[in-house]
Amino acid sequence: MKNFSLNLLALGSLTAAQAFGGSIVYSNTTTDIDESFSIVANGFTQVGDQIQLAGTDRLATQAKVEFFNLGDSGTVDATLQLFNVGAPVGSQIGSGITLTGISAPGGSEFDATFALPNLMVPDNLIFMLSIANQSAGVSVDGPELYNGPTIGTSDNTFAIGYDGTTFTKVMLPDPSNVFFELDATSASQAAPEPATLGLMASSLIGLAAFARMRARKAGLRE
Repeated sequence: MKNFSLNLLALGSLTAAQAFGGSIVYSNTTTDIDESFSIVANGFTQVGDQIQLAGTDRLATQAKVEFFNLGDSGTVDATLQLFNVGAPVGSQIGSGITLTGISAPGGSEFDATFALPNLMVPDNLIFMLSIANQSAGVSVDGPELYNGPTIGTSDNTFAIGYDGTTFTKVMLPDPSNVFFELDATSASQAAPEPATLGLMASSLIGLAAFARMRARKAGLRE
């Protein structure tokens, strides 16, 4: 019966692992060209890029971007928004997500990772980034630029800027894309709702308790 209880727990762990599966559907994180897409210097409040996703998973779970801090160590806030493709930008997908107090080491690159809880996204989309509340001495110019994506595709001749009124395609002097990585999962792999997880846990606990009770009864009969 002890082995039976252990097998139940192993089954529960496997079920949970399968529920949180997924894949990288876009990644432009390999070759750094050591340049940033300046937000403020170009008169923008947001900058980003248009991308096409690989594979078939379309429930976005996580996005990662990279910035460079030219100044002293400190903190900065960053906001990510996703949009449908339009002329050049269409309707927003979901709500903007803001990370506050991101650690920004001085004179160094740093990543910001945004949680996107199973947000349905299309094959083609636009992501936009903004920065705010830089602590004293911090100087984050904008997201880093990298050469072509290894997963998914993106035109390397332009990016997207927003000046507070109008979205504009911005021609880049060097062929590059804004650093971005997007993870997604399929509907069949999507993480269960908290209520479902609770029910799963309760069932496993009940089964384990039942196994222990049977083991004790078996011991008394011996």
